[in-house]
Amino acid sequence: MSALALNLLLAVVWMFIQATFSLRSLIIGFGIGFVVIAFVQRLRGSHAYARTAASIVRLFAFFLADLVRSNLTLARDILRPVPAFVPALVRFEVADLSPVETALLANLVSLTPGTLTVDAEDDGSALYVHALYGGDPEGVRRRIGQLAGMIRRAGGRPMPPRDAA
Repeated sequence: MSALALNLLLAVVWMFIQATFSLRSLIIGFGIGFVVIAFVQRLRGSHAYARTAASIVRLFAFFLADLVRSNLTLARDILRPVPAFVPALVRFEVADLSPVETALLANLVSLTPGTLTVDAEDDGSALYVHALYGGDPEGVRRRIGQLAGMIRRAGGRPMPPRDAA
């Protein structure tokens, strides 16, 4: 049984023990189950569940920060007499991501103001992203690469080794 399924089971059991069937009780049970599972895994020499949960929280926080920053930048430029838009179409390699991770990346990129996933290669090796601030294509790739790395870690997979160049 996966750790997440066990955690959900413990949350439901907690609700039955408390005889309170509410969202609050489920969340409290989930939190208690998380602590128990993380503790037991730590005793067994594993930290996988806690690390994955922490990676998901980091991904969520990174995306929210990027979303706010992008909204503020776009709002500022819309209010300017002459916006600082430099549109560009950027190709981003996603061969190291699974199809689910690629779909999540494409959707998160499209949700961020100023960027839109336009197309994907038929073999799933690359995404084409329209960036409103594409004056620095390498900067756009770097930012998308950060998001892709966080998605990879949230999926429980290690980061690929960096190129020596």
